[in-house]
Amino acid sequence: MFFLNKKLLINLSLLLASSNFSAYADDTGGYSNTVGGDSEPAVLVKTLSELEDAVYSGKHHIVIDGVIYGGAGLTTILFASTANNNTTIEGAPGGKAALENIQLKFDGELLPLGTNIENIKISNLNFYGRISDLQAMPKQVVGDNDSTKTAGINYEGISLRRVSNALITHCNIYDISDDLISITMSSDNVTLSYNHFYFNDDWVNMQPNPVWNWVGNDSDLAGERLAMLVGYNHDDSWLVTKLLHVTIHHNWIGPNMRGRPLLRGWVHVYSNYFDNSKTYSATDYNIGTDGHKYPKKQYDALQINSGSIVYSESNYFLSTNNTNKISEDSSGYSYQFFEKNNIYSSITGQSATGINFNDLPVSYSYTVTDSESVPEYVMANAGPVVVN
Repeated sequence: MFFLNKKLLINLSLLLASSNFSAYADDTGGYSNTVGGDSEPAVLVKTLSELEDAVYSGKHHIVIDGVIYGGAGLTTILFASTANNNTTIEGAPGGKAALENIQLKFDGELLPLGTNIENIKISNLNFYGRISDLQAMPKQVVGDNDSTKTAGINYEGISLRRVSNALITHCNIYDISDDLISITMSSDNVTLSYNHFYFNDDWVNMQPNPVWNWVGNDSDLAGERLAMLVGYNHDDSWLVTKLLHVTIHHNWIGPNMRGRPLLRGWVHVYSNYFDNSKTYSATDYNIGTDGHKYPKKQYDALQINSGSIVYSESNYFLSTNNTNKISEDSSGYSYQFFEKNNIYSSITGQSATGINFNDLPVSYSYTVTDSESVPEYVMANAGPVVVN
């Protein structure tokens, strides 16, 4: 598979007259040869009910116009059929289309074993949560019946579970209560390009700051500032499945990220800007609803986990903490970490050093941005495309 590195400038008047609302043609530069449902007739949706009708009636090219609110209780749009194959969901021209309190969940694990949802493209959209709604979620007491702890809600912007050939490009994803995006359960051939993953200051400093309990461990909502997950545990890794081929390129990751990306796949990470420009000291805390202090400081940036092979190339890491962190999940599974031409500026904590490599064994062509130019280039190009 080969992909050209190009951008296509499209005249707005022609764009609006066309049935295809795609605002650009981007190189994937990665594993997914993905066009989704771009060639299908576009269906314009402006409300939650219109969005749900379009998805559940099997439309394959859905264009979001304006901001669609999922309600105070949050809404999950579920894709769980091979009828969802070859689907594009994108924002209308202008870069302002948004899904608020809405998770797009592609759930191939509900299909027969060996069958994945295939050929999915999501582009030119904003995903975010409404902080006041998340703070006001009804208490779900867990564990020791301590009323200060809530189970919370497992809410992401985009969840890819057993999905093959997916492209997520030119999106903003921020202020969401779990990982902003996850790629798990033997998904394969996924590319994330030109996205901005971050959290606002209002999230970091929220009050009240609910204390949640996901799997028996207390975690404050303000501290749930996680970028992404590739592989949900050591058995869902490249070493075990020989799947989870993921390319992450030209993304802006931060500011205000507390941890991750956490990688268990075969992952090529190139020309990304890891932005920890809003740093916090070891004494910076947010007080939880249980009265305890919860740290604001970043704990890890790039996490290389058991069962993974990670190639890190021409990235720029600014003020990140524990930049390259090796975590072996107590599984005994091996990992491999390779890197070249990265810039580490004002980093803190400990950072693993990868093995240098000359040739990258991928089946696609790609073009790196020189690491020195990555911050300026990525900040100018990541996120939804604004067509003037």
